[in-house]
Amino acid sequence: MNQPIRLPAQAPSWSRFGAWRDQRLARLTALAGWLADSSLDPTLWQEPLSELERRLQRDQVQLAFVAELSRGKSELVNALFFGSTGQRVLPAGVGRTTMCPVEIFNDPEQPISLRLLPIETRAESRLLSDWKARPQEWQEHRFDGGDAVAMSRALQRLCDTVQVPLERARELGFHLPEDDGQVSALTAAAGGAGPAQDVEIPRWRHALLNIEHPLLAQGISVLDTPGLNALGAEPELTLSLIPSAAAVVFLLSADAGVTRSDLQLWTDHVGAAGRARSFVVLNKIDMLWDPLRSGAEVQAQIRGQCESVAQVLQVPPSRVFALSAHKGLLARIQGDDTLLQRSGLPQLEAALGECADRERRDWIEGSWRATLLDTRQRLERDLDARLRLADEQRMELEALQGKSKHAAAALLQRADAERLEFDAAVGLVQAVQAVNARQMARVAELLDAKRALQRLELLRRELRSALVKTGLRAALADACDELGLSMNRAESLLEENQSMLAGACVRLNNEFAFSMPLPKALRLDGARLDLEAMRADYLRFAGAVQWLRMQSSAYADRVLLSAQARLRSIQERGIADAQHWNRAAVASLQAQTRERRRSLHRRLSNLQQVAHADGELAERIQQLRQRAEQLRELRQQLSNRFELALPGAEALAAAA
Repeated sequence: MNQPIRLPAQAPSWSRFGAWRDQRLARLTALAGWLADSSLDPTLWQEPLSELERRLQRDQVQLAFVAELSRGKSELVNALFFGSTGQRVLPAGVGRTTMCPVEIFNDPEQPISLRLLPIETRAESRLLSDWKARPQEWQEHRFDGGDAVAMSRALQRLCDTVQVPLERARELGFHLPEDDGQVSALTAAAGGAGPAQDVEIPRWRHALLNIEHPLLAQGISVLDTPGLNALGAEPELTLSLIPSAAAVVFLLSADAGVTRSDLQLWTDHVGAAGRARSFVVLNKIDMLWDPLRSGAEVQAQIRGQCESVAQVLQVPPSRVFALSAHKGLLARIQGDDTLLQRSGLPQLEAALGECADRERRDWIEGSWRATLLDTRQRLERDLDARLRLADEQRMELEALQGKSKHAAAALLQRADAERLEFDAAVGLVQAVQAVNARQMARVAELLDAKRALQRLELLRRELRSALVKTGLRAALADACDELGLSMNRAESLLEENQSMLAGACVRLNNEFAFSMPLPKALRLDGARLDLEAMRADYLRFAGAVQWLRMQSSAYADRVLLSAQARLRSIQERGIADAQHWNRAAVASLQAQTRERRRSLHRRLSNLQQVAHADGELAERIQQLRQRAEQLRELRQQLSNRFELALPGAEALAAAA
């Protein structure tokens, strides 16, 4: 009988983020609902809160499983995610393993299915991200999401291979045994491995598995990579997917330790940046369970292996986990808690759960607090300005008590003059907005990576016909430097823009009694860090180790396409950061202008009523007094509502 996929009870940290996210979404929904029912200007709060909501709902944390063939990656994924189904779901075991990278995720808007991209697509100059936007090119296999047997049967296709001539294998980016004398993922077809013989290669280039899973539904996704050959042939895996993972699980075999191919995979495809996010798994420790040796001797041998691995890979020993994925899966299927603890699986499970939980919370928490505090500050300034204007108008009318209508007429005349002054202020605001729009258009032009992209595009065309493909590393460095210089120029222009906006705010505050906050400085630090990381990743990847692969036109083309896509992504982040800063800087200016216009209209209306009708003065004063009280109450409610939404609200609620 099929069993539903459940969360592992032994690792409660897996499920904590889901509850935390639901709580945050509920707070945000309550805050946005209250703001929508209030009289507060939507332009001051709607966009930032909507962006927070989108971030919470779309947040994804990917765990990448990286290892050479036959280290037990798929079995570990089975043990961590599918043990509750009562069977092995992903193909694993002797002679059965996944032959292509597999992304496992939950997208409720897409059908439950396995989608497979044919290996022949490697011959075309398109990125994996481009192929994902072309669903018609994938072979789709749908199955009942609640039927683990049907899912397991569909996933057997991940083991598919196809025989092709040696030259065709090279064209598709596979590294052949005779290329350097090393064992590869390709196996010779029957009859030997001579130059004219066929070899077996994976039938599929990439797989996308969309399933219903309580853990994946909370924003976890899995990337299972099938060894050095696949990683070497797909630059996007090394340069995009693995670097974006929150954690990298690097598997070794306990009986072999760190082999030469393991070390090459670790150095070339995990790299220094990934090392800080890596969990090293010494798998198959059950092979060391020797009944002729004492438990203490076995544990000492395992500890020695872990210490040796930590030293070779230069990672803290606390990041090395010895376990048996096979025994862990078996224990889950049989409900054997003793075997589960002996397998070592719960320790890794808890560490990964803590990492995923912390990664997502930290990523969201900083922007959550900053966004809410900034939004509250803007709304409070707006309310303070409205309250001040209401009090000024009330005091102005109170000064008319006991005086003739001529005094009211004089005030009306003065209000008319102030309206003319306001029109001058509006003219200044419009002029500032026009200059600001031109400046931001120039910022977007500066951040446009056109020249850097053109440099790479020119090299792409040159390499297609070049017999020996050189210059890629230098071109990548130049393209990154070009975008870096553009960022410097854009930041200088943003500083000028900030000075211009600050000068306008000071003038509006001094001459027209606005209460404009000075715009904050902006540095494109996020985009710059992305660019620095890209530069390091690509220059490392395009080194001497990959030189032979780079001689393939299709492979070099994919590397350059990947670099172009990442440059565009960095450019878009820089432009988005600049636009977000600009909208925040201009929002208060626009809101105060609108409120000042409404206030002048109310003031003129009050004075006209008082000047032309008896008995209106006391009524208008009372209305303004009530309005001021309402604004003070609204400000207090605003403060309370934001306190409930900010981090730390749980402690406040508990104390109350």
